[in-house]
Amino acid sequence: MRKFIEPESVAIIGASANPLKGGNALVANMKEVLGKRVYPVNPSHKEICGLPCHSEVTGLPEVVDFAIVFVPPPAVPEVLEQCGVKGIKRVMIQSAGFAETGAEGLALQDQCTNIARKYAMRIWGPNCMGVVNGRTGMVASFMRPEIWKGRLKPGGVSLIVQSGLLSAGFILQILSEGYFGLSKACSIGNRCDVNECDLLEYFSDDPETEVIALYLESISDAGRFRRAISRLQRPVVLLKGGLSKEGARAALSHTGSLAGDGRLAEGFFRQLGIHRAWDFIEWMDLAKALVLWQGRSGGHRMAIVTFSGASGIVSTDHFIRRGMAIATLSPATIEKLRTVYPPWMEPRNPVDIWPAVERSGREAYAVALEAVLQDPEVDGIFVHIYVDGSLLNEVLAFLRTLEGCKKPAAIWVVGDSAYFRTLRDGAERMGIAVYNEIERGVRALSLFAHPKK
Repeated sequence: MRKFIEPESVAIIGASANPLKGGNALVANMKEVLGKRVYPVNPSHKEICGLPCHSEVTGLPEVVDFAIVFVPPPAVPEVLEQCGVKGIKRVMIQSAGFAETGAEGLALQDQCTNIARKYAMRIWGPNCMGVVNGRTGMVASFMRPEIWKGRLKPGGVSLIVQSGLLSAGFILQILSEGYFGLSKACSIGNRCDVNECDLLEYFSDDPETEVIALYLESISDAGRFRRAISRLQRPVVLLKGGLSKEGARAALSHTGSLAGDGRLAEGFFRQLGIHRAWDFIEWMDLAKALVLWQGRSGGHRMAIVTFSGASGIVSTDHFIRRGMAIATLSPATIEKLRTVYPPWMEPRNPVDIWPAVERSGREAYAVALEAVLQDPEVDGIFVHIYVDGSLLNEVLAFLRTLEGCKKPAAIWVVGDSAYFRTLRDGAERMGIAVYNEIERGVRALSLFAHPKK
């Protein structure tokens, strides 16, 4: 797997001189990292993206680490034969039109698999977007360079996605919103050979991957999957399609996957300690929280620090619905809060801070955060923040109270949305996850909603 994800040379079979074509984007993307060791292959061109273009695979000047195939499906078997003769041991088929299209496509895919076996070749795909390495900057994908250049931020989350264009959509949203930094993003498509287990085994030895986010429509090999997850020793978030009968039929026409019994699968995932997501935003939310909160301990007792009694009530309802508890504050915390609260108001949880702000100024927020952070009865902290241009720097200043804390801390932000991104970026550098909906923050904190041992 390493040579797929960290190659030193690559051939692009089906490269194009047309800047609007995916075969052109592949060459341009790979040239950014590998330079002259990118070899376009297309008999119709002499040069692509300033690189010499080769008429056939067998004429390449070296045996590349892997080949990317982006040609019409009927031409793929012959290309694989050429790769085998050349001695290329890894091939990524990004073309669609295989098992996901029905019996004829499945037969074509099986033909490709048989050719790969003959030459002891590994096949990634078909019907996939490829791989992005956020650490090296390699984009082995047909995404246009202007989409990702200047936006690709390295980080600790690795994605394994059983889809093609959905992977591109995820990556574009992650990059454009700066949602979290990427370690690797792997689109595995129909998985005729390389599958999620291969990548989970690879990531278990990858020091740059801290959290795995999976989108799967089926499990290739349940026993191997179990062993890979057990060895991984990293948090895993799973979004699984095909749980309903109708969804399973859709999965069959998408990647050719035969989804199994949904209830059986859920018990299997619970046994493995996998965190489940149920839609795409939740999937990304949980991955972000897990990478920000690495090494933190938690539990089910939450403290809410809010500027609004109403939002404190709504948050309480959400926590209780998820089987969590609103912490009973310790006497020491109550006494500390009394130093900033008006005498007519008894401090309690949710900690409604606005009367204290009216009495003691906005430093009351820092006092409240410090108090609940030190409280042994509190396992996690949910902070409600109003922000606008006049308050942004002040808010970031009092949030430093939570920087590096050992408890999971999340923020719900409301106010002038023009400042949300700046607040989020500043807070998340401190290890505080930021969300613009209460339910999203509560769901993230519920990752730690287990009783303390």
